[in-house]
Amino acid sequence: MKSRVIFASLVLGLGLTISQAGAATTTNTDDSPAAKKPASTMLVNGSQKVFASYVEQHIAKFATTTNWQNFMSVITSYNDHPAAVLNISPADRATFNEGAAQVINELAKVNDTEAAHWMDQANHTTRMINFLWNVNLPISEVTETPEIQ
Repeated sequence: MKSRVIFASLVLGLGLTISQAGAATTTNTDDSPAAKKPASTMLVNGSQKVFASYVEQHIAKFATTTNWQNFMSVITSYNDHPAAVLNISPADRATFNEGAAQVINELAKVNDTEAAHWMDQANHTTRMINFLWNVNLPISEVTETPEIQ
């Protein structure tokens, strides 16, 4: 009986060692663009408020413009309820994109690493919102399909 317990322990130990060695050599490669971006690259989960504070302190003149207000309106809507941005009209989408371009340009004028960080986050958030809008387009708006005769 004692030899059976020793044999079972030896087989179990050997099996665990082999499975750990196999796991150590297995690599998972994620080539998606999202894998190269940390989760904190967007203006979400309260970071939009810190961003707004930064802009009000460092680019105060721009913070009073309608482009800034249009940009932050969509960002706030996205943070409150992400699906709500899908209901934004095409005209408001255009004003958001104009505001986003101006936000990025204004941040590019500020020469510090914090501005560069905020510029990256604003750019990534803008791209994500535009991606949602593009994915949500009706098929008739995306491409025109030829009629089959």
